[in-house]
Amino acid sequence: MRVLIVGAGVSGIAAAVALHADGHEVTVFERAEQLRASGNGVLVWPNGTAILRDLGVTLPELGSRIDEADVLAFDGTPLMKMDLAGAAEKFGAPTIGVLRGHIVEHLAQSLPAGTIRFGKQCSDIRAVRRDRSTGVRVTFDDGTFEDGDVLVGADGYRSIVRHRLFGDVARHTGLASWYGLAKLPPGLRSEHVVPTYYDKLRLCTMHPVGKGLVHWAVEVPWPNEDLDRQGKPTAWLDLAQPPDRLARLRQWFGDWAQPVAELMASLPEDEINVYPHVTHRVRRWWGRGPVTLAGDAAHAVTPRVGWGVNQALEDGWMLGQVLSRPGDPVSLLREYEQVRRGRARHVRRLASVARRSNRPLMLLHRLPRAVRGDGFVSQALMSNIDSCSNYVHEATG
Repeated sequence: MRVLIVGAGVSGIAAAVALHADGHEVTVFERAEQLRASGNGVLVWPNGTAILRDLGVTLPELGSRIDEADVLAFDGTPLMKMDLAGAAEKFGAPTIGVLRGHIVEHLAQSLPAGTIRFGKQCSDIRAVRRDRSTGVRVTFDDGTFEDGDVLVGADGYRSIVRHRLFGDVARHTGLASWYGLAKLPPGLRSEHVVPTYYDKLRLCTMHPVGKGLVHWAVEVPWPNEDLDRQGKPTAWLDLAQPPDRLARLRQWFGDWAQPVAELMASLPEDEINVYPHVTHRVRRWWGRGPVTLAGDAAHAVTPRVGWGVNQALEDGWMLGQVLSRPGDPVSLLREYEQVRRGRARHVRRLASVARRSNRPLMLLHRLPRAVRGDGFVSQALMSNIDSCSNYVHEATG
């Protein structure tokens, strides 16, 4: 089967690796001129790291192993903790903090030269006849086109492929992340722990990603009037140097507990990025004919629950599983969407609850630590991994 993939992010490259391993002819089209080598830091849960391992990635070469996630109030008061070492034991794979680009780089190493074609911006898609069946043609903005048996749109939350299929765009949630990379603050107690600090409106989290670095991110309200229909800010984000970003961060977080205040004091002005939180409705069928979607193009979700990359890996792995089966390609794509839909909707529900969790978390501030339920929280985490992952269920039968 000739498989065309638009987008060389995590879902697109994971799908390419899985499909190539099964003998399919795969070509990935990426609008950028090269793979994005760094990008933001992400948490990859045990289901995601197990998929990476199955796809040939050597885990010790990636990022930093995460054994614990701590939830704290803005003043440093511990609220709860999650036992990620226990989750690793249960699922047989660790949680890691890693740069998104490093995942893509390591996956892409197993693809034959020429599989990824750079500088190819998708402009249109349409059905064509191919070997007495319905295929698909992808046209690019340089006037060239490619024909295939199926197309996977893995081109992110502002997906051209999704827009051509359904005409909808991502919806802004009213929040945004400001983020970047920094050296591990001396006040961070371990490179194997992720702390997240909350007040009633905002949060600050730090993910160790290896090599003495930490991905930091803060979450703050972002007014809807600052965004256009595509979910993109029309003011600050369009500028090479958004105004006053360091001053704003220090105003918002400079008096929080260490290591947050320490981090804010050390940040350089030119390494602060802004990302508006957007989400897609998880459609009953997120494809049509010989075309389907993967990753954020199918089910963009806000980053607070940490499931974006994990869903991308689940999609790529499941495409490899389903398209390896005998059957009509169009029917197989609908089967892929069906088996992934329930899990993707569960992640979306988790994200919806999480974005309203600041005030309930702050109520824990008033309770004795003995009744805050660390064990319950750790069990809830494992239950969520189980509920959100097709891979876990396939791997365990």
